[in-house]
Amino acid sequence: MKKKLKLIITGLLLLGVILTACTKPKTEIKENKNNKQLMIVTSFYPMYEFTRNIVGDIGEVSLMVPAGTEAHDYEPSAKEIAKLQDADAFVYNSEYMETWVPKMEKSLKNVKSIKASEGMVLLPGSEDHDHSAEENHDGHSHAYDPHLWLSPFRAIKEVETIRDGLIKLFPEQKATFTKNAADYIEQLTELNELYETKLANAKQKNFITQHTAFSYLALDYNLKQIPIAGISPDQEPQPSRIAELKKLVEETGINYIYFEENANDRVAKTLANETGVELLVLNPLEGLTNEDMKAGKTYISVMKENLEALVKSTDVTPKKELTETAVNKTVSNGYFDDKNVKDRALSDYVGEWQSVFPYLEDGTFDQVFDYKEKLTKKMTAEEYKAYYQKGYQTDVDRIDISKDAMTFIVGDKKYSSKYKYAGKEILTYKAGNRGVRYLFEATEDTPYKYVQFSDHGIAPSKAAHFHIYFGNESQQKLLEEMDNWPTYYPVGMTGFEIAQEMLAH
Repeated sequence: MKKKLKLIITGLLLLGVILTACTKPKTEIKENKNNKQLMIVTSFYPMYEFTRNIVGDIGEVSLMVPAGTEAHDYEPSAKEIAKLQDADAFVYNSEYMETWVPKMEKSLKNVKSIKASEGMVLLPGSEDHDHSAEENHDGHSHAYDPHLWLSPFRAIKEVETIRDGLIKLFPEQKATFTKNAADYIEQLTELNELYETKLANAKQKNFITQHTAFSYLALDYNLKQIPIAGISPDQEPQPSRIAELKKLVEETGINYIYFEENANDRVAKTLANETGVELLVLNPLEGLTNEDMKAGKTYISVMKENLEALVKSTDVTPKKELTETAVNKTVSNGYFDDKNVKDRALSDYVGEWQSVFPYLEDGTFDQVFDYKEKLTKKMTAEEYKAYYQKGYQTDVDRIDISKDAMTFIVGDKKYSSKYKYAGKEILTYKAGNRGVRYLFEATEDTPYKYVQFSDHGIAPSKAAHFHIYFGNESQQKLLEEMDNWPTYYPVGMTGFEIAQEMLAH
């Protein structure tokens, strides 16, 4: 009896072990599934650092562009793209920085991308962009400056965008992402305030850099970057540019020229040697080396080093203040010879055009006005908005133009007529520049009998956008109008795309 009881107890124990063994893996699998670590791939160092601070311990964040590699020149291998297919998300800065992203995204199957610069209007890529060579909207584009992260003010906005993108993809982790991002943004806000404090009373506002990477930093902290070359760090400047910079250094007493450790610094060294000034590192943070990362360097620590390097220049009183840069006297800016002004047909304006006024009213253009305040220092952002409010004001939502007719659309009403060319008029403005108005008159009854176009052009060419003046009193009355110039862009463009074009112009 005792023996049978012992066997029964032993059997029950074994059954319990078996049942436990059978059920435990299922429980573990369920727990692992619920607590699976996210796998986030980022393009280059700043994106890695921003994302890592948002994700924290709930995911693995990796870097696609190897440490110390020049991000401008990087191209992902087939192996790296294949590895990316296993990621939960991919974070990058901008297609103007990681130029390989648009092509790569087409091959990604289930990986969602987060663009850190989404919704941020970018500066044009160079200051010498000539719009007189532009043709139609479909055929031209601008090179935009992607180096947003080098301004702590804009780095905060990129972190916010990455945070929001991650929350959208993984809503169950919203609390973690929100808290981590808030902690990191607090640190970035302190960094931004440190920059504002240290640079607020800069004696010398000009600093010479190896390439045009620090435009946003200069803009947001009231400095002026003087680049040796363009957007790419390996771009070679013309000999005339070196001579021009040498003269500038000698006249102003600039004591430092800033170069980058990961790029070809030959030109910077040549200029420094010829002018007898020192070289200092200004790190664009495109790729920290493995040594830097192992030493514990971070975006914030390197940006503080950059600030200390800048202060060495800004704390020195210049021998000579630089005068304001002269206006680029191009046709699009209103500088031309009368003999080059030619007649134009209505066919130059053919298309379906939308008023930009609604985008001003809904705040889409606010970034543009902020840029204008910082770039020109002539008016505040609010004053610029009021100026454009008056200029863009109109109730005409849309204008459809064919080669000999126009339809003005106001709400659900349409006013159509054929038009004939009535000549051109050259106007001189208060600032000293000039413009050409192209006049048309309706051949049928319409409230828009007299029409004038101005699109910064002076000869036949397809308009990319235009200002228009219209009424039924007289052409002379319209020529006297200088404050209200309703503006129209192609119907297919978004408000953000128009804002980007406006800044480029």
